[in-house]
Amino acid sequence: MTFARQADTHRRPLLPVSSSQRAQAAAALLICAGFLFDYLTPLGVAAGLIYTSVVLCAVWAGTPSAAYSYAAAGTGLTILGYILFHRSGVNEWIVLTNRGLTVCALWAFAFIVCRQKSIQISLEHKQNELTAIRDNSIEGIITIDSQGLILSYNRACRKIFGYTKEEAIGRNVSILMPEPQKSQHDSYLRDYFQTWQRNFIGASREVQGQRKDGSIFPLTASVSEIRVGGHILFSGIVRDISEQKRADAEREQFVEELSRSNRDLDEFAYIASHDLRAPLRVIDNASSWLEEDLADTLDEDSLENLQLLRSRVLRMDRLLDDLLEYSRAGRKTDHRYQQLMPGTELLKEALLLIDQPEGFTIRIDPGFEGIQLVNMPLKQIFANLISNAIKHSETGAGTVDVSLRDEGGHWLFSVADDGPGIEPKYHEKIFKMFQTLKSRDQVEGSGMGLSIVQKHVQQAGGKILVHSAPGEGCEFSFTWPKPQPELAAGAS
Repeated sequence: MTFARQADTHRRPLLPVSSSQRAQAAAALLICAGFLFDYLTPLGVAAGLIYTSVVLCAVWAGTPSAAYSYAAAGTGLTILGYILFHRSGVNEWIVLTNRGLTVCALWAFAFIVCRQKSIQISLEHKQNELTAIRDNSIEGIITIDSQGLILSYNRACRKIFGYTKEEAIGRNVSILMPEPQKSQHDSYLRDYFQTWQRNFIGASREVQGQRKDGSIFPLTASVSEIRVGGHILFSGIVRDISEQKRADAEREQFVEELSRSNRDLDEFAYIASHDLRAPLRVIDNASSWLEEDLADTLDEDSLENLQLLRSRVLRMDRLLDDLLEYSRAGRKTDHRYQQLMPGTELLKEALLLIDQPEGFTIRIDPGFEGIQLVNMPLKQIFANLISNAIKHSETGAGTVDVSLRDEGGHWLFSVADDGPGIEPKYHEKIFKMFQTLKSRDQVEGSGMGLSIVQKHVQQAGGKILVHSAPGEGCEFSFTWPKPQPELAAGAS
């Protein structure tokens, strides 16, 4: 159906000859003929015409410079003919003029042929590059004519559709489509040439394709109109998106399962924190009643045990509070997560949430005064970090510095103390749930404070780091994005 197929049916010659070799053979014959005519005709006109034809043979030569080589050979033979074959009875000026014109024509034709040959080679190189790009593209590239017949079909199309190049070229492009698109495709082309409405030109669309084995699959197709020599062609780029669709479906399923799991965890944390409080209250109340009713008969050990029981109930109650707070971290639950307030005011309110001993000094960077910060969860983060510094002090006194640094799109906050410090091997452990470096009998806590802080920071898109070593104090630094312009405008 194509010239390529017809060419394949011809038998190859036993001794293949290249076009460059044919050009050299033709040039040699013409040179011999020109030299013979130069001998037979004294004016040199016939020889000049033949030598000019020799230059034209360079059109089939391998390199453009061959034209100048043929022109040089013709020039040498023209001069040699004048020297060897000069005859009496002929006007000398006519002979010189003819041969001079011959030399000029030779080099003029050589320049033209060399120029055209260079352009031809350049076009061939570009055509080869385009062909290589088309054939090696990972996207399928198909060109059809105005009748819908396939004119070109690259290697990627074979992988996508299963048809070989020989099977596809010359056939209607509808073979690559399932019903009803297959039956309607030709009518799409007719409607386009009647209305010239570009409904499917220049846009990428998701459609269905049909492979050689009949299987149907999703693909994206973008079609462009090409005008070549008064003819209208259409070039389409297609891509098989079966794997992408499968991955999208798996991702959606994974997201749905993750969302369901998060909902289940949130529900569990809520139920656990509420349902477990009831027996804790019973235990707390019962221990108080026992202490009151048996105050006259209980010894010191029994009283100490009852107090220990109530302290463990209180610890469990705080643990449930922190567990619920951790499950809520990262979710905007009320207007405070959108409310902006001056940095100094936010830190003042954060300090009201903690128990600050008299021996502690908390220094606030003056830079907080000129900025606006979101109320929650920053208030809780600062309260947790400052409270953590106070709680782990071994002397009951010290200094806590709260500072900030502007880093363009976000703030870098830090809370540093002069306490005992933390060994580097524990820097990751302290952010895990229920992890404490000291016994809860020494430092009361659930071991979830830093986990809550880390979750809040990460949910906001920031990072939190600890810089500490034994005896050198401890510094927690974290990044926090600046408020969005619309949020800041609403707050003002």
